[in-house]
Amino acid sequence: MTEYAALLHAYGLAVDTPGHLAALVGDDPVARARAIEHLWSAIIHQGTPWTATPPAALNVAALLADPRVTDPGLRADLLDFLAAVAEAGSITDRELSVPDFDVDAALAQALLDGDEEGIWEDERLQGALYVRAVLGCRQIVPALLATATAALFDPSPQVQAAAVHTIGACGGVAHAAWRS
Repeated sequence: MTEYAALLHAYGLAVDTPGHLAALVGDDPVARARAIEHLWSAIIHQGTPWTATPPAALNVAALLADPRVTDPGLRADLLDFLAAVAEAGSITDRELSVPDFDVDAALAQALLDGDEEGIWEDERLQGALYVRAVLGCRQIVPALLATATAALFDPSPQVQAAAVHTIGACGGVAHAAWRS
């Protein structure tokens, strides 16, 4: 189980993320819509990944295999989210070097001090967390590609199209027999 309390999304600590992920398989359509909004606004904010992005994306990928997630529109939305995560891992506009300080210790100290604002104000820490998020997105691309490849066989053309989009975002080619 992921410890989201130590991870960040666009609006701070990702402590609300597990509830949103659970809502994706729940019966409340309003909560499910808020969960989709959370993925797009907090977890991958305007294409920017956060440290909560890779584990949340792996959770979303697992949900696509959950028999409770049957709505084609939801399945396509989730695949589109995974495509955005894969694309975030391909960001090359910044040097992605390994930080020269203990990122975990600096983050833990800021959280221990109750100084969440300090995380955003410390450019060195913020940069290191960004690098961690981008590299984390890159590391999970094989899992995202596998999920999208499996979705090619979904009976919904909407889901199949989202799967193709995700496969393209992963930079992969799925060898599969298409069903008409």
